[in-house]
Amino acid sequence: MGQRGLKRVVAVAANAFRESVRERVLYNLAFFAVIMTLSGLLLGQLSIRQDTKIIKDVGLVAMEVFGSLIALFVGVGLVSKEIERRSLYPLLAKPVTRDEFLVGKFLGLGFTLLVNTLVMALGLYATLYVTSGEIDFELWKAIYPIFLGLLLVVSLALLFSTMTSSALASVCTFALLALGRYADVIRNMQEVMPGVPGWLTRALYYVLPNFRHFDLKNRVVYGDPVNLRDLGWVSAYAFSYMAVVLLVAVLAFRKRELA
Repeated sequence: MGQRGLKRVVAVAANAFRESVRERVLYNLAFFAVIMTLSGLLLGQLSIRQDTKIIKDVGLVAMEVFGSLIALFVGVGLVSKEIERRSLYPLLAKPVTRDEFLVGKFLGLGFTLLVNTLVMALGLYATLYVTSGEIDFELWKAIYPIFLGLLLVVSLALLFSTMTSSALASVCTFALLALGRYADVIRNMQEVMPGVPGWLTRALYYVLPNFRHFDLKNRVVYGDPVNLRDLGWVSAYAFSYMAVVLLVAVLAFRKRELA
């Protein structure tokens, strides 16, 4: 990709960011995420000397849940809705390739998720400071993997958006998200269902996106050390999986008939 191609990708990314910010679902979910974080104030009062841990736990869960919903719904709409509304055709008629369009959309929504994750993180830190005067900088070791998981959700949403309608793409992305959170259960499925072939459970375990890798919340909240090696491994897994998913999405988008 040359300098001109990079400029086109950046332009598409900037446009995607503006579009995602205009989505009402983005504001609604971000609002509820802040409410969930602040609800830790109330939950913390129910537990003696455990209020900060509860606030951290609730805040991180809110970031993960609502961030995933933002990534799913807005991510699906980046491509499939533009195809359904035929607003994609004028853009591709210009000197913008399908590859540049897809990569730009991914980067634009990725930046949107980064901004929202930072805002929610600031809300969590503010809540902790107001209630206990504590600022736990170790929380970033849980927030960073959450953000990586959100990027993976976006890449999956883009993949299905290039293949099918927005409704079906949402269902498929949500299904993979749910299965990925129970990857360990799938791996041990043969123990509770002896008739299931072992090769099938192993294949599903390694092929499906394992979102459990991004769940370091309990370790951080309850003081189990998370070192840079752990974060490096999670990063390598996330970016490797995203690269494969985006490559498949690009190849599928090249072959899709838009007429």
